[in-house]
Amino acid sequence: MRIKVRYFARFRSIVGTGEEELEAPNGITVRELIELLKERHPVLRTEVFAEDDDLADVNVSRNGRYVGFDDVLQDGDVVALFPPVSGG
Repeated sequence: MRIKVRYFARFRSIVGTGEEELEAPNGITVRELIELLKERHPVLRTEVFAEDDDLADVNVSRNGRYVGFDDVLQDGDVVALFPPVSGG
């Protein structure tokens, strides 16, 4: 299945693109997609996900809505990755 991944803020500069499409296995979860992206872009391992299961530094939306890491993706989904928002 095809999934479009959009990168925002520091993720865009780390990966070097704002958007890409990729082929993913049917039934892939958000967590598994992130693992796939870390394989595709090893810089994510060192710059964002230094710990084995460090997902605290990423927010994920699917088709414009926040989702959990165990949500199952569907063909044609648009997944966006962006850092947590803080304000003051």
